[in-house]
Amino acid sequence: MKKIISVLLAALLLVSCFVPAGASSVWDAFWADEQEAVRGIIMQPGATEAERNFSWYMDADVTACSVLIDDEPTMTDAAVFTGTVIDSYQGDKVAKVTVRELELGETYYYTCVSGDEKSSVYSFETVEADSFSALYISDIHISGDSREAVQDTAYQFADLLNDATARADVNLILSAGDQASDGLRCEYEGLTFSPLSRSLSFATSIGNHDRKGVDYRYFTNLPNEDEVLISSYQGGNYYFVKGDVLFLCLDSNNASGTDHYRFVKNAVKENPDCKWRVVVMHHDLYGGTLENRESENRLLRLLYSPIMDEFNIDLALLGHSHHYSVSDVVYNGKSVADVENGGTVENAQGTVYMVSASVSRPRDEEGEIPYSDLIAIGMDEHTDRLYNIIDFSSDAITVTTYEVGSDEVHANFTLTKTEEYDAPSFSFFRKLFAKLVNFIGTIYAVFNNMGVYSDLKEDGYDVPFFDVIF
Repeated sequence: MKKIISVLLAALLLVSCFVPAGASSVWDAFWADEQEAVRGIIMQPGATEAERNFSWYMDADVTACSVLIDDEPTMTDAAVFTGTVIDSYQGDKVAKVTVRELELGETYYYTCVSGDEKSSVYSFETVEADSFSALYISDIHISGDSREAVQDTAYQFADLLNDATARADVNLILSAGDQASDGLRCEYEGLTFSPLSRSLSFATSIGNHDRKGVDYRYFTNLPNEDEVLISSYQGGNYYFVKGDVLFLCLDSNNASGTDHYRFVKNAVKENPDCKWRVVVMHHDLYGGTLENRESENRLLRLLYSPIMDEFNIDLALLGHSHHYSVSDVVYNGKSVADVENGGTVENAQGTVYMVSASVSRPRDEEGEIPYSDLIAIGMDEHTDRLYNIIDFSSDAITVTTYEVGSDEVHANFTLTKTEEYDAPSFSFFRKLFAKLVNFIGTIYAVFNNMGVYSDLKEDGYDVPFFDVIF
């Protein structure tokens, strides 16, 4: 019976994901159903693989929430994990639940409970070994201009999830920001309405478009979220461990280098045995292809590159520019090892900076894409829509890039590590300069947050001044 029910559930998920965008009747029914008692369900990583964090929107009169977890799809002997109910800015409620003590290498079934209402039953798997696969994407841009716009961009994202999960046994989504176009609640509901998104741990980073509204802070439930001196009102830094990888998700809208440095330092100190260190954040650093973006990148490099160098970050997964690029191995702003399409870099002593193209909003420029000398692999056309499958193991990270809807491999490369290395010590002047930049960035962050406060108030958000500024 368990196997039969599992097959039926899987079939329903696959059928729903194969519905083309034009034939939207099945999606419309699913969409309408999910707009009721339990909306915008997202499952995010917990602090470790033995945990998962859940969040969803609920009706205003709901006072209790929980997640039921079982290893049987019938849910007859489910464990109950209660959570916290918080008020959203719209007057209704948001549920935040953490599920703990999961066994590794198991399949779990869950349902989200809002008062007397239950969601559908979804499933997910925990990984037992250090090997797992992740989908890395950026700039999804679910658009809330209208209901049709939300649905159309949500359909596109659902199709991409179907494409990626059919290609690889994906267990994690790494999203480098701008999940939404205007930071609206309807956009985040659209982001998560595909059943496939609810079976994968969804690690989001906040982008500049997510910061246009306030819903990102209600929509997400992040592990090890950092208490910082200066932060974005909508979100912040957090980290989690999966397999042999320490994932560090940074809020690159926040220029407070002092906070970022302290966060990374503490996370690395707390997880000394993780072999790989991967940063995920929104803003590009080295792949800028537009003149105004490159001037921004130069400033951001002053802030973030010393952190990457000092703490031996292996791979930085970025977005924002909407142009795919992979750098050489970079240390102190210089190439220290070549990265080649189809090649392998052994024991890289520096960081590979990678930018994924937007999955739904490719740039509309014409002509060649002017990459810098540090970029090893780029994209062919401005309109390319690309996504990446990253295979992690204790000894290697392999990144394979595909174009949406195509079976052809656009690019791939591998990093291997058989020995640890200590990054060269910074000179006194470099340390001093980095501290000065971090301090200036922290001061700038305060003034930048004042601008964000003004924009939010102008858009009608009733937000407290000091919470936004600090």
